[in-house]
Amino acid sequence: MSGFRLEGSLGEDAMFLLVAALVGLSFWLACGQTQPAVDSYVAAVYEHRLILNPEPRVPLSRSAALQHMHKNLDVYEEQAALAAQQGAQILVFPEDGLQGINFSRSSINGYLETIPDPQQESWNPL
Repeated sequence: MSGFRLEGSLGEDAMFLLVAALVGLSFWLACGQTQPAVDSYVAAVYEHRLILNPEPRVPLSRSAALQHMHKNLDVYEEQAALAAQQGAQILVFPEDGLQGINFSRSSINGYLETIPDPQQESWNPL
């Protein structure tokens, strides 16, 4: 996708996906097809330099953790809009791209969501 800029370095998985997409495109062009199949889509892979928690081993409150994740989510929203403008229909983001890495068992708590046990609670999010 011309103009869509990836910041940071591509990981092995992201690089594999990018190479696989380029090989598929090359094969499609080599077969002489002029239009993509109806059941196809345009995919993009995005990776950026995370806005990290400066002290990942220090526990944060739930609201502070949400504020931190929203900073990375704001970047995702901006980049998703740019990718869509360039034809991307599906966009792959990094696994730990919202919260970052290097947390301890206790310091990750503010970032986690509690999911009720359906065997013990009658719970419906609607």
